[in-house]
Amino acid sequence: MSFHTDVWVQSLDGDLLVLDSVRSELIAYLDSNALSQDVYTDLVTACTEPNAYFPLDSWSVRALFEVVARLLPKLSFAVKGVGEEMRDIWVREFTNGQISFEAGPFNED
Repeated sequence: MSFHTDVWVQSLDGDLLVLDSVRSELIAYLDSNALSQDVYTDLVTACTEPNAYFPLDSWSVRALFEVVARLLPKLSFAVKGVGEEMRDIWVREFTNGQISFEAGPFNED
């Protein structure tokens, strides 16, 4: 299992993914899952910069973006993640707060 995930986020409708309005809910999610609050900073970076690094396994990153999608259901966006293992590559697209497309990771049975 990989504990380093590079992430790219792309808006599908042109709207920026601004997380300020759901910051407290995301911090609560991080706390309830024993994740560092520094992950919130990584999340903001992923939504505002060309790419970001998460010191988390891909499963945790995918789960985090599912929470973002539920909290911001009016935003449509795609996320691509690449972990340390060659086949730890995945893509998720979110529309109306839910996954609308998914592929990978290809390293899991």
